[in-house]
Amino acid sequence: MKISTLLALVGVATASPCPYGQLAESGTLSAEDSAKFFAAREKRSAGETAPFEAEIAARNAEHAVQEQFYKRQILGGILNLGGGLLGGVLQPFTGVLGGLGVPTPQQFSLKEIPGDDASHQYVAPGATDVRGMCPTLNTMANHGYISRTGITTFAEAANACQITLGFGYDTCTFLSALGLLAGGDLPSGKYSIGGADARVPNTLGPSLGISKHGFFEVDNSISRQDAYFGNQANFQLERWERLVNITESYGGQFSIPTFADERVVLYNEAKSINPQFDAGTRWLAVTTAERVFIPRALPNGTDLNNADYANVAPFYLNETFPRDWYRRPTPYSLVNTGTDIADLLASSSELTTPGSNEGLGNFVPLGTDISDVTPAQATCFLASAVFDNTPGFLSPALIDNYATVQAFLAGAIAPFFAGQGCDLNFAEPGPDAGDATPGVSETCNVLRNGVYQC
Repeated sequence: MKISTLLALVGVATASPCPYGQLAESGTLSAEDSAKFFAAREKRSAGETAPFEAEIAARNAEHAVQEQFYKRQILGGILNLGGGLLGGVLQPFTGVLGGLGVPTPQQFSLKEIPGDDASHQYVAPGATDVRGMCPTLNTMANHGYISRTGITTFAEAANACQITLGFGYDTCTFLSALGLLAGGDLPSGKYSIGGADARVPNTLGPSLGISKHGFFEVDNSISRQDAYFGNQANFQLERWERLVNITESYGGQFSIPTFADERVVLYNEAKSINPQFDAGTRWLAVTTAERVFIPRALPNGTDLNNADYANVAPFYLNETFPRDWYRRPTPYSLVNTGTDIADLLASSSELTTPGSNEGLGNFVPLGTDISDVTPAQATCFLASAVFDNTPGFLSPALIDNYATVQAFLAGAIAPFFAGQGCDLNFAEPGPDAGDATPGVSETCNVLRNGVYQC
């Protein structure tokens, strides 16, 4: 873009959203183009570029670390099926993963979702459309940001996460990678946001859907019951209302302090009534992450500190975006997630020790110390929960093709944690690894105020 054009854009940069400026500020532009933009704006308004330049510098430093990591992976023969990060963007895969499309960075700005976009208005799911236990994925499907069938892909879901929620490229790619690993078809990148579905290929064996218990779906969900008690895909209005009651002690906010209380209540309840309560490493990572995502993703982007009922409830009760709702204007990264998880654990009224019930009254702790978790440790915790525990929850077919799984982990997940100093080790499948239990889907998929309408 010519400097003259940049200067024309700069004239409105401080008064109204500037698309090119937002690209620079979010770190999407190249270093050269970002430098041109900030130089041009500095001529217009000296002293206003420092915060953004600091963000760009941090972004560039992170990309530099990732590229060094990429070189080490190449030299070590670790990326035998491709992937890795260059310029902060995931590279294509090859071989058996050659058909796996990869997510692309999306533009960040304050934007109304869905606004008046005719292609993204709410449409109730049809009889053959699947929905699962994740309200935001269900909402994306109901608005057509991912396939309305509920059969999505690694790239589509990660891109939709950025477009609708304003989450960072790293966070959205990580989450979609987990969905694919949880119950999808690695070579095609397809997965069901609910249970097993014939529209997802079974290239390496049965694709079981992300509602499969133990990987993406775990005990102590915010709005779904533990798998021991039945269909964990069904929305539980009673559990939701208990959460709402807890928010009343915190000004009606679905905030970190609210969830610090709520997660302790659910933890103690499950310990006392669920003989198969599984609160392992993956449980801790998933249950804390889903709770910090709500106050970061669901407030109206015009007021990121207001995660109130009006902003949050439509996602859970009707699986639709609220009226006049804007996505967050700045990306929410994996590092941000780690910081919030550490804050959530520190805010909890009591320690929720990881472990599992081996029958009621027989909780066996894992010996994991979470009493003083730092933000960096919490960020690495997300990664280690995947690398250390993946084999036990994959389908048996993926266990038989674990080299492909390792190639995907190395190429699509490990690079995002390169700058955090995480000690990532691939866990090898043991003799009893793998779980063939398919995920479930609710056959009636239309929620209105938390009640199924069919």
